[in-house]
Amino acid sequence: MAEPFILSLRESRHSSLVGGKAVGLSKLLDAGVAVPDGLCVTTALYHHCLDQARVDAASLWTKLRLLSEEQRAQEQARIQELIAQQPWAPGFQAELEMRLSTLVGDATTLWAVRSSATNEDAAGMSAAGLYCTTLGVPLDAVLRSIRDCWISVWDERVCRYLFRSGADSAYPAMAVVIQPMLHAQVAGVAYSIHPVTGRTSQVSINAVPGLAWSLVSGEVTPDQYVVEVRDEDHRPFRVRRRVLARKEKKLMITSVGMRAESIPDSEQSYSSLSDEQLFELARLSKHIEAAFRYPVDLEWVWDVERLWVVQARPITGVHPSSALTNDECEWTRANFKETLPELSSPLGLSFVERFMDAHIVTPYRRLGCSIPEGLSSVRVLHGRPYLNVTLFYTLVRQLHGNPAFLTEQMGGESVRFTPSVPPLGAFALVRAGIGMMREWRKVTRQGPKNFSAMKSMAERYHYDRIPHLSAQELGMTLDSLGTWLDDHEVTFAIAGGVAQGLQAMGTFLPGWLGSDWRELLNGSLQGQGTVISASHIVRLAELVEVAQREDVVQRWFLAEGWVASGFQDALKGTEFLRRFEQYLTEYGHRAVGESDIMSPRIADQPDAVLAVLQAQVRTGVAVGPQEIFSRQARRREEALTEIARRFGWRRHRWLIFRGWHRRLSRFCALREENRHHLMYYSAAARHLLLRFGERMVERGVFAARDDVFFLTLDERSALADGASRDWKHLVRERREERQRHETIAVPDTIRDWEAVAASGCQSSAQGGEAVLLGIPISTGVAKGPVRLVRSTMDWPRVQAGDILVVTVIDPGMAPLFGVAAGLIAEMGGTLSHGAIIAREYGLPALVNVPYATSLLRENEQVEITSSTGLVSRLVP
Repeated sequence: MAEPFILSLRESRHSSLVGGKAVGLSKLLDAGVAVPDGLCVTTALYHHCLDQARVDAASLWTKLRLLSEEQRAQEQARIQELIAQQPWAPGFQAELEMRLSTLVGDATTLWAVRSSATNEDAAGMSAAGLYCTTLGVPLDAVLRSIRDCWISVWDERVCRYLFRSGADSAYPAMAVVIQPMLHAQVAGVAYSIHPVTGRTSQVSINAVPGLAWSLVSGEVTPDQYVVEVRDEDHRPFRVRRRVLARKEKKLMITSVGMRAESIPDSEQSYSSLSDEQLFELARLSKHIEAAFRYPVDLEWVWDVERLWVVQARPITGVHPSSALTNDECEWTRANFKETLPELSSPLGLSFVERFMDAHIVTPYRRLGCSIPEGLSSVRVLHGRPYLNVTLFYTLVRQLHGNPAFLTEQMGGESVRFTPSVPPLGAFALVRAGIGMMREWRKVTRQGPKNFSAMKSMAERYHYDRIPHLSAQELGMTLDSLGTWLDDHEVTFAIAGGVAQGLQAMGTFLPGWLGSDWRELLNGSLQGQGTVISASHIVRLAELVEVAQREDVVQRWFLAEGWVASGFQDALKGTEFLRRFEQYLTEYGHRAVGESDIMSPRIADQPDAVLAVLQAQVRTGVAVGPQEIFSRQARRREEALTEIARRFGWRRHRWLIFRGWHRRLSRFCALREENRHHLMYYSAAARHLLLRFGERMVERGVFAARDDVFFLTLDERSALADGASRDWKHLVRERREERQRHETIAVPDTIRDWEAVAASGCQSSAQGGEAVLLGIPISTGVAKGPVRLVRSTMDWPRVQAGDILVVTVIDPGMAPLFGVAAGLIAEMGGTLSHGAIIAREYGLPALVNVPYATSLLRENEQVEITSSTGLVSRLVP
C-alpha cells in the first residue's frame, strides 16, 4: 500500500515518514498539551519528487562527501534546481487545499510552514535551525514554502553539519509541518533542565514580546529566566534568575503577514512574563519531560487565550544531573562576618577555606553524609568569604536533624532553596551517632591538653622570643603548627554538641513553656562563670574598680586632653598597671576580626581598651564585678524558678530539661574556651609569620613584613621552600585588589551567585519602619541612645547606657559589653561566639535585624525587648 502524502499531526507517529518535529507534536497531543491543529506533508511526497527528477539521494550524499567545496556547491545547486522544477503529484494540491480549509474554514488564514526532517529533533542530533521554516504564509504560497523546505536539505550548512557530526545514518529526508499562525503576545523557548549544568531542578526560559522568530534565529536578546522546581514533585517555587533585556521592537502577525512594531520606551524593560506565567511554563515543561521520558527543549507561544507549544525536541549535549552545584546553592556571610574583618587577608581566606574543608566538612563525610563532588563549603566574592548554607541544610537533613533551626543558630536569612536529600538509613544513622560520640569523647579526653598546648605555643613563639630564627626555621615551625592542628582540632565536635543541645531545647521547650521559651532559656544560661570570653568583661570591671581606688591612675584617666599613649611610664608601679598587664597576658591575644591572622591583637593596640576604661572612670558610671555576678545569678535563678513552675507536677520534664541544660551549658563553655585557645595558637602563628616577613624584607623579597599576609598558605610554603617568583609584584597586585574591594558593597546573602557576581554587588538598606524585628539571643529589656560601632576607632565614643548597633557581634568587642545597656546586630545566631558571651554576661541582645546600621541613626533613642525580638524606635 502506498504511503500517504498527508497526515494529521495526531497520526504522525513514525519519524521515517513524518520527521522528528511532527513526531514531537504528535506526542505532545497524546500528553494532553495544547498544540495548534495542523497537517504533515510526509517524506513520501519528497521521495516522489526526487524519483521524478531521477535523483538517487543515497549515491549523491556519498558523492558530496568526496567533492571539494566548489564542486559540492555546483552539485547542490543542480539538485535544488531539479527539485524546484518538478510538478506536484496528481491530486496532492487539491487535497492539501481542501484539508487546510477544513482545519480553519477561513481563506485569509496565514500559515507556519516548518521543516520536519528525519534527522531533525532526534535524540542524537537536533539539527536545530538547519532547515527552512517560513511564517505568515498565505494559502496560495504554502506549496512554494513546502518546496523551500525540500530545497533546504541540500544546503551547504546541512552538509557541513552532517559531515562534521560524523553521522553514518541514512541521508535526511524532508517532511513538512503546516499549522495556522498564532497571534502571539509573547513567545520563546523553555528547557526542562538547565541547558548548561543539566540541573534537573531548574527550568530555563527565554521570552520576547510577539513572535519568537527573532529569538530562535539569534537576532535579539531575550528576557532570560531560571525557575526553581522541587525535585520530588517538580512544583515550581521561585524564580531564581530574572535578566531583563531592553526590547525595542516586537514581531507581530497581521492580516498581510508579519510586521515589526515598535515598543514604547516606557515598556522596553518590562518583563515579558509574569511569575504566574513562568510557573505555568515550568510546570508544563516538566509535564512534557515526564511524558517524553527525557529532557525537552520547547518552543511555546502565549496568545490572548492560552499557552501553546509549537515544538518539542530532546535536549542534546547536556546530561541531566540532580547533584547540587555551587551556583545554585545559597550563601551567607553570617558566622564568618562575626569573627573576620570586613576584608580578610589572602592568607586568612585560604586558612578559612582549608579549615572548613578539613575540620568541618570532612568530619561530616566520616559520619556517612554524602557531599556532591565539586561542592564547596566556602566561596569568596570581592574579598569576602561566604558559607554554603544549602550544603549545611543537606547535611542536617541527612542526619535527621531539623534544618529550620539553621537560621536561628547560624544567623542570616532563611534558606529558600531546599533540595531533596534522602536521610541516612537506620544502620547508617546509628553508625553516625557512634561516630559523633567518639568525637565528643575526644573533646573530653583531649580538650584540656589541647588548650594548654596552644597557650604554651603562644608563650614559646612570642614575638620577642624568636628574633634569632632563620626563614627556614620559621617556615618549618609554621608547617609543624599546621600538622599539629590537623591532629588535635576539636571544633566540629564542640559545635555539634552546642547545635544538638539547642535543637533539642527548641524541639520540646515551645510546647512545654510557651512562646517565651527562648527568653527563659537565655536567662537560665546566664552567669554560670564557665564562659571564658564572658569573664573577659568581668576582668575589665575589676580594672575600673582598681582605677577608681588609685589616685594616680584616676588623675591620669581624668587629665585634660587624655591620650592613652605612654601609659606604661605614667602608671609605673601602680596596681592598675600590674593588673592591666596581667589582663593583656590573658586576653591580649584576642581581637576584633580575630579569625584573620592579619588582624592586630588587643596587645598590639591596647589604646582602644584603655579608652573604654577611661569612659567609665570619667563618668563614674561602672558596674562592679560583684554587681555583675549577683545580677547574673539573680536572672539565672529567676529563669530556672519560672521554668520549674511551668513544668509543675511533670517531674520528668524538669529532669529532661536539666539534663539537656547541663549538656548545653558545658558545650557552650567549651566552644568559647576552644576559640579562646585557638586564638593563642593564632597568636603564635602570627608572631612566626611577622618574623618570617622580616626575613623576606632583609632578602629584598618583600617591601614590608606584613606582605606575608597577602600570600595564600600554599604560596607561603612555596616561598619558604625557595620558590622563585616576583613576590613583590604579586603582593602589590593583591594590595591594589584589596583597595578595589573596599569600594564594593556586597550582600550578606547570595541566592544566585552568578547574577550577584555580575551585578557589581551594590546592596542598600530598604524601608524606614518604626519597629524592627530580630532574633533574641539574650534576655532582658534595654533602652538608650544608638551608638554605631563599625571598628575599634568607634570604641572611645561608647558611653554607659548606650545601645550598641553593629553589623555582627564580634567576640573581640567583649570590652564594650560591660559599658553598653544593649546590643543590636544585623547578622548572627544563637550559636555564634558573640551570642554566647552576651548571653553569659546578661546583655540584652537581638541579632538578624536587617540593615540596622543603615536604618538606625547615631544617638537615636531605641528600646529592645528580648521577649518579642522587637527594636522600637522611640519617635516623639
